[in-house]
Amino acid sequence: MHPSSIHKRKAIQLDDKSYATIKDTLTGEMTLVAGPQLHFLGPYDSHEDTKAKLILTDRQYCRLLDTKSGKQRLVRGPTTIVPEPLETYERGVEDAIELDEMEYLVVTDRLTGAQRIEAGPQLLFKGVHDETENKKRKLALKKNEFAKVVDEANGVIRVVQGPQVLVPAKATERLGKIEAAFELLNHQYVKLLDQATGQLRVERGEAIIVPGPNEHGVGGVTDAVNVDDETAVLVMSKQSGQQRLVTEKGLFFPGKYDEILEVRKLVRVAPHEVAIARDNDGAFHFYAGNGAADAKGTAFFLQPHHELVTMMWSSGSSPEDVAKGVVRKVKQVAYKVPVEKIDMRPQYAFFEYTVRTSDNVELVLEGQIFWQVTDVSKMIERTGDPKGDVWYHARSALIQAISLVTLETFMSSFNSIVLKAANMDEPFYAERGVKLHNLEVVRFEPKDEATASVLQAIIQETTNHINRMQQQKSENEVEKEKMSALIEIEKQRTALITEKTSNEKLLQAADGEAEGTRLAQSTLAFMKQLETSMADEEARVALLRFFAEQKTAVEHSRRYASNPQLTTVIEGGTTGASAQVKPVPEMRVQM
Repeated sequence: MHPSSIHKRKAIQLDDKSYATIKDTLTGEMTLVAGPQLHFLGPYDSHEDTKAKLILTDRQYCRLLDTKSGKQRLVRGPTTIVPEPLETYERGVEDAIELDEMEYLVVTDRLTGAQRIEAGPQLLFKGVHDETENKKRKLALKKNEFAKVVDEANGVIRVVQGPQVLVPAKATERLGKIEAAFELLNHQYVKLLDQATGQLRVERGEAIIVPGPNEHGVGGVTDAVNVDDETAVLVMSKQSGQQRLVTEKGLFFPGKYDEILEVRKLVRVAPHEVAIARDNDGAFHFYAGNGAADAKGTAFFLQPHHELVTMMWSSGSSPEDVAKGVVRKVKQVAYKVPVEKIDMRPQYAFFEYTVRTSDNVELVLEGQIFWQVTDVSKMIERTGDPKGDVWYHARSALIQAISLVTLETFMSSFNSIVLKAANMDEPFYAERGVKLHNLEVVRFEPKDEATASVLQAIIQETTNHINRMQQQKSENEVEKEKMSALIEIEKQRTALITEKTSNEKLLQAADGEAEGTRLAQSTLAFMKQLETSMADEEARVALLRFFAEQKTAVEHSRRYASNPQLTTVIEGGTTGASAQVKPVPEMRVQM
């Protein structure tokens, strides 16, 4: 060998994670050399490349394709892969698919087209020709839940009821959404319609009902109607189209062809009320509360094809006020309110009318109308608003009556004028089944301010005159009472004087009698004492008179001595001087 043909080459140093590709330049064959080693190339070997080995964990795999034969192989970890010289791995190292307990997926074999379900929990390593879809969740069904499963291969639907975890049995099955079963209590029911056959069935509680594959609930869970003394049910049969009223007491569950049109409550009519029902032919039926002898009212259920007649009456209160029971003193009929039951008692309505007298004075009248419905059949036949008819006709009557009189006549006798207007057209009210009891005007005033001022002045002057007359009358009554009192006092004073004089007379008579008795006894004793010494009776009498005169003179002297200012007339009428009393010699007489 010629020395010039000798070349010096280094060995290839390979660690345990790498390999080298060697090509025989003579034959073209490719070989792989895996480390760890120190590889010496042969005479015709050429070092093409050094690559890292494929290191797979226990959760990884790799697909290798032999480019010469087209075969594929799959290697799962944990391992280290040194590919064959003609093998490629375009996807590189792939992670296995981790499925938890509530996951699954569909795996399709691309070679055969077969599909299978892989459900967790597992670590899925796909086959060489396997393709997977996205992971899906299993359905956890509770006891009162269900789900529909549709097989897309043949269109078959099956219903799976819980409790269980639902996984498709085949790759062609698709899970529907979780739905709640119909939980029925003992007073509930549900209608189920089969969309495949059109059949309808009714399931009653107490139960948990799961619909069939093609069934769905119509109207959901519905309470049965409790039919009692207060409640009835209007039912229509969709099979015959006829209506019937169910009044048998108990829970009413409709049949599969029954439709509940209305739950009807018992209509109560008070003794003073009348209810009107209209049937399918338009005929009226009257339910009067005072029809029975005891007049305790009545109650009824509306029959099939019957309806309560609701009238719209004029009112000064709004429908909201009527519903709340609020009564406002509104003087115009500005609203229409619904009336279902006719009140047969007397009613009232406020009014405010504008009228004009014959001398062209415009007045505003305010008052009340008292009226009453007397015949409901006539009323419903002739009018739909009896209150409005009464209100407007009373206004017309007042306008006509007041237009015939002057203001002075109206003011002096407006009561009789209003009464005449109220009785003006009784047949009008009788034809409408109503009666006008009374029309009262409580206030009136001129609409024109000037006229009102003049009328106010007249009224004020009249009031002042009445006040003055009343004041004078009061003063006269006071003076009369004063004089009567004085007369009574004088009468009592006269009676007092009379009684006092009578008493004094009696007292003086008693004193005189006593003094006379004492004097008579003294005189009698004096005369008897002198009989022995003086025989002459006249002498004894003269002596007795002398003693009496001396006693009187002594008494007078004592009075003058106790009051010297007194003046008197003594002996011949001398005045202005003190009386001179001559002393009388004391005489002692033995009595």
